[in-house]
Amino acid sequence: MVSTPKAPKAPDPTQTAAAQTATNVDTAIANAGLSHTNQYTPDGSLEYKVSGYQTMTDQNGKTYKLPTYSAFQTYSPENQAIYDQTQQTQLGLARLANDQTAKVSGILGTNVDLSAGNVDKYVNDHWRSGFDNQWNRDQASLEQSLADKGIAMGSAAYDNAMRDFSTRKQAASDQYLGDMYSNAQNSILTERNQPLNEISALMSGSQVHQPNYVNTPTTQLPTVDQAGLINENFNQKMGLYNQQLAQSNAAMGGLFGLGGSLLGGWAMKSDRRLKQDISRVGTLDNGLPVYAFRYKDGGPMQIGLMSDDVREIHPDAVFEHADGFDRVNYERAVG
Repeated sequence: MVSTPKAPKAPDPTQTAAAQTATNVDTAIANAGLSHTNQYTPDGSLEYKVSGYQTMTDQNGKTYKLPTYSAFQTYSPENQAIYDQTQQTQLGLARLANDQTAKVSGILGTNVDLSAGNVDKYVNDHWRSGFDNQWNRDQASLEQSLADKGIAMGSAAYDNAMRDFSTRKQAASDQYLGDMYSNAQNSILTERNQPLNEISALMSGSQVHQPNYVNTPTTQLPTVDQAGLINENFNQKMGLYNQQLAQSNAAMGGLFGLGGSLLGGWAMKSDRRLKQDISRVGTLDNGLPVYAFRYKDGGPMQIGLMSDDVREIHPDAVFEHADGFDRVNYERAVG
């Protein structure tokens, strides 16, 4: 009989997962070390140092020791002096802002008055006199123009001209007051907020500036697909096993198919010299190799033995034909 190949043992999922985890951890540690690149410039330096370790335990109970890093930045002597001086200036601004808060404590406790009366008062106090002065000059100019034209005061022409002037002045006054109303509101708010804005500006100048770290290029090692390699190796073994099993089955089928015509008689042309495309496909239980081959003089692929192999185990099963080539008695050979 032809020997049947043994199927490979399937990989243990737990061991496969553990192998993959170990590979991932090793790769992560290597990547961390490659990514922490120390930097040295004329303005200062940035160094990474291992500052401790943390442990990680996987689902199988295996513990990994992972390094943790800290970044240390050092200024050059000149930059350190500038930094110290800047800090002193900012500290002074912060103290000044704190002193100024006493001046605005009353402002924060008083509501902003944006009522119509207060806004109108603001307009009258700040801009109304300029408006009135301009129109007074325009009225004087108009009166002089009417006098030059011989239009006497109290005449119908004079009264019509002054009436038109008054209408234009009133329209301009309404427009002016409408425009100034919004400006007055903004001005009232600005005057109230000015001390607060000054303190805010002082405080913003006292903020501590954080160091700017340079982005360093990172080198990433690809993670080895350990689980994939294990499974791929298993699949390759399974493929080889299936191939060998198919060859074994083919060999058995071929040999059994020869039974009716060969058992009890002499096989035709069992000499290796008469065959080509020879490949071993299995082994009989008695150790004889089984081959697939074609006869040199033509024909399909066949399964059978080689007379030289049979002669070593069962010499009585081999006979030299008159043509000078061996024949094999399969009944004796496989017995």
